[in-house]
Amino acid sequence: MSATHSRPTRLPSGALEIGSLDAFTGDYIEHWTAVQPQKTAVTFIDYFESRKGVEYTINYAELDTRTRAIAARIAELTQPGDRVALLAPQSVDYVTAFAGALRSHAINVPLYAPDLPGHGDRLQAVIADCKPTAVLTTAAKADLVREFCAAHGGPADTQIIVVDELSNEDELADRYTFPDISLDDVAYLQYTSGSTRLPAGVVLTHRNLMVNVWQLINGHALNPPEPTCVSWLPLFHDMGLLLGAAGPVVGGAHSVLIDPVAFILKPLRWLQAASGRPEVITAAPNFAYDYAVKRVKPDDRAELDLSGVVSWANGAEPILPSTLDAFEAAFGPVGVQRKSLRPTYGLAEATVLVSVTPPGEEPTIIDVDAAKLQQGIADRDVPEGGRAVPLVSSGKPAQQFVAIVDPDTRERLPEGSIGEIWANGDNIGQGYWEKTAETQALFGAVLENAGDLPTEGWLRTEDLGVVIDGYLFVTGRIKDLIIVDGRNIYPHDIEYSVEQAHDAIAQRRLAAFSVPTDAGEAMVVVAEKYRAAEHVGSQLSEIAAAAREAVSLEHSVALYDFVLVEPDTISRTSSGKIARKATRASYLEGTLQTVPSSEEESA
Repeated sequence: MSATHSRPTRLPSGALEIGSLDAFTGDYIEHWTAVQPQKTAVTFIDYFESRKGVEYTINYAELDTRTRAIAARIAELTQPGDRVALLAPQSVDYVTAFAGALRSHAINVPLYAPDLPGHGDRLQAVIADCKPTAVLTTAAKADLVREFCAAHGGPADTQIIVVDELSNEDELADRYTFPDISLDDVAYLQYTSGSTRLPAGVVLTHRNLMVNVWQLINGHALNPPEPTCVSWLPLFHDMGLLLGAAGPVVGGAHSVLIDPVAFILKPLRWLQAASGRPEVITAAPNFAYDYAVKRVKPDDRAELDLSGVVSWANGAEPILPSTLDAFEAAFGPVGVQRKSLRPTYGLAEATVLVSVTPPGEEPTIIDVDAAKLQQGIADRDVPEGGRAVPLVSSGKPAQQFVAIVDPDTRERLPEGSIGEIWANGDNIGQGYWEKTAETQALFGAVLENAGDLPTEGWLRTEDLGVVIDGYLFVTGRIKDLIIVDGRNIYPHDIEYSVEQAHDAIAQRRLAAFSVPTDAGEAMVVVAEKYRAAEHVGSQLSEIAAAAREAVSLEHSVALYDFVLVEPDTISRTSSGKIARKATRASYLEGTLQTVPSSEEESA
């Protein structure tokens, strides 16, 4: 899965220009070590050791030594092209392990520790798929990793590298030599979260990574090495990896990390990590911004200074105007500016970033005619008496090409037409690891009627969207699209209407999908009960009626069925997205944990 490149080895010493794409991660680590050896490269705030948080840090000189030692140890245990799996928790050591593997001849596979709740089966599947020769882990998880590998056909004990217990670290670092690799050799496999398919490893080269890092830096108008990258996103996910690990070490920045669970337990910690720091970039899905508004108390808000945050990136799920408004209203008094709210779009198959709201601009929000939207057209001319649907733009392409395409004919569609989003650039991955059919289906697509755009080398994202005035608006997933009576219905629109219909319905915890009936495709909504709601069993008919009325009034669609289920019933991907396909399967199998009626409870 690699190609030959004219420059097989590293840049000559001292030849690196900041922003160069013709460089490896190791080139940048050595550069920043030379110019700022004592600068803190990574800080991890551990809230499990203490509620107040204990900070663990590593500076650039230490990062250089540690990553060279890890790369040297990998070279002793593997052959070029072997896979090395990273099974470790969110930590400073995760970043050093990932960067160390990037400096080696092996293919890095960033994953997670085997005890991550709800991820055991997925980890087994990924290990079976990538067949690693060695494993990187930490002392805290080493015994657990050894047990996992022994039970599930992983590498032997002698092939497990404990990155924070390299007894001869300095000696290993001195023995390190730059491997015989090119920028077009595979750097790592980014396993997708699998919202519409089983997890697959996206094959990403050193060039893919370097290009997307600089697309992110330039797209957010950052000034290396000044930025502070603050993240609670899992490091094994694409955005978490780029924002928390690869981006900072390439850009000479300071990465400040907290564990995702620490954020969920207390979202104030995320904002505290960003407070008072210079040129901060941070990112999260839309739900996290709503969560912060609801869970951070006014007294705690008043203690924050968020004036240094230049980018609050928002992506990975539908972006709601109400969320942007609420976050600005809640945290504007402590420094959040509207122009720092940066809706984005990306996916693992493009390394991460595809589009971003341009620097200095406020988020672009437009209203389109709901009826035309269901016909595949985003028309800003809403007739009198018509229903307007707000769309939030995910910005403009980040130094790459984006086209809206008819997924059947593969022809480029005119502006204002909704179609499949295609992306083209040097950040696009090489395909899926050992999955030829899936790779051929989505990668290397040829665009018909390309006009001023490239003809070949396109990625089919399977996402739907529209371009208006150069801005990209994401409208949904092709595989999630529901077609009822010839109209295109977007599930997140239905879900939003239903969650507003009754207080007993939990927000962001719904799945809308279609099922076959004798009369054709019909709409079903499964919604989780709001955890704090009381006496729900006696209100089931009322709740269902409210949901049906909301969908009928706002979308002119009749619900075939509405099911209220217990909290945490609806399936989610490893990145927290609603897994509609899995929820649909549970519905059809009759295995959903429904909320019992009062009569059932008393029986």
